[in-house]
Amino acid sequence: MNLKTRIALSIAISFALVAPVCFAQKSAYAITPIAQKKKKKAAVAPPATMTTSTSQPSEQPVTAKPETSAEAATAESDTQRNVWRINVAPFAVLGSGHPGKGASDFDKPDGVAFTPDGLLLATDAKNRRVQIWDVKNKIHLGEFGSKFFGGEIVDIAIASDGTVYITDQVLNLAYVFTAPKPGAVDDKGKPLGPYDYQFKGTRFGEQGFDKLGGIAIDSRDRIYVVDAHLNDVRRFNSDGTVDQSWKFERARPGGDTYLHGCEGIAIDEANGNLFIASEKDSVIQVFDYETGAYKKRMVGAAMDASFQPNGKSVFFGSVEGLTFINHHLFAVDEGAGHIQIFDLTRPNAFNTDLNGYVRGRPVGYKGFFGHSPIFNFDDKANTQLQQQLKSGAIIPGQANPPGYFCSPDAIASYTDRATGETYIAIADQCNYRLAVYRWSDINRATNAPAPQPSEEKPAAKAKVKGGKKKKKP
Repeated sequence: MNLKTRIALSIAISFALVAPVCFAQKSAYAITPIAQKKKKKAAVAPPATMTTSTSQPSEQPVTAKPETSAEAATAESDTQRNVWRINVAPFAVLGSGHPGKGASDFDKPDGVAFTPDGLLLATDAKNRRVQIWDVKNKIHLGEFGSKFFGGEIVDIAIASDGTVYITDQVLNLAYVFTAPKPGAVDDKGKPLGPYDYQFKGTRFGEQGFDKLGGIAIDSRDRIYVVDAHLNDVRRFNSDGTVDQSWKFERARPGGDTYLHGCEGIAIDEANGNLFIASEKDSVIQVFDYETGAYKKRMVGAAMDASFQPNGKSVFFGSVEGLTFINHHLFAVDEGAGHIQIFDLTRPNAFNTDLNGYVRGRPVGYKGFFGHSPIFNFDDKANTQLQQQLKSGAIIPGQANPPGYFCSPDAIASYTDRATGETYIAIADQCNYRLAVYRWSDINRATNAPAPQPSEEKPAAKAKVKGGKKKKKP
């Protein structure tokens, strides 16, 4: 084992052993040590969340080399970016941290959304199911949908009455489910439990989508659907009919579209903004929430005279999930494993690149939290790493400590009316888990004194992708 590999392994094990505060304490069992073979699990009472093992690793260490790319090194060590780091730990990490079919395994998590009463629903794409979690208590509650999903489920959105919409980017439609009412029974007369969501059919399958992915629902239960291949956003009424008043401004006068690969979507109704992530441009484009007109605004970069992104983007790679919290826009920077935060009450939150922000001044960019992964399990070219992942010799959730994101995707938020606390959930895809943060923790960390550039060092070198996602055809 060479020196770099030993260092990476040492860091991974150290973080896994010293960061138990980020994991739930109610799990039925601890994660298998890294070098131990993964055992097949029966679908019995699930663990609440990941926990760390206090046993020593076996004599057969992880030998996969966390090859370092120049892009990842730039994301973690670029001084101009790194002075904006917000040092905050996850409140919880949910899921086993390795691929599998057990009750709380993910393979892979993609979309996340909160129900009106604060339960977290997460699409488990390759297992073709939706998992249900109690975030505050860090408990796995159940699952639904496995009998009905036919293609690859992606995103999820929930209407005000609790109706759930789940998009399928292969079959280009959405599945609709409703929560059971108290005392309801199934078609055989068996009482339904509170998490036995009932299938109510599909929507949008006849609308000519080419890659239906992102979905969001506003306070009037109008449904916004994003097509990544057509670079289009469509709006439907709550009954599924096309909203004839919606005229999305898809293309510039010259014919080029404003979006180039899109999925992430968030709505700011108070200010009339609809935010759509343009993945290939590493920016977020802004449209009128009511009409669909382009607002000549973007987040993450400056804008030139032809409304094209300009300057050094705040985002290191492709922009994925978006969520809107207390006048702040949270955006997943997939290539870097960072979650970027913008204060939309500041005018320069829009049409400003990284060079336009100065640390310590009241500006529209608040910074980011999260790290690039030590091991990039989305790197299919690293055959040695993929083999160890498949055999269970290496566990992503141990090799990458909490907060070290590997191809993060969707993000969602929920504010608890009783406490005022806001919970933020992120699909940490190739770590096979969900990470949950609290707004209060982020606020405290954001207002803490900024570290000096010389104090900021990358935790470990890792190879991550720097641009367009490869996971979705």
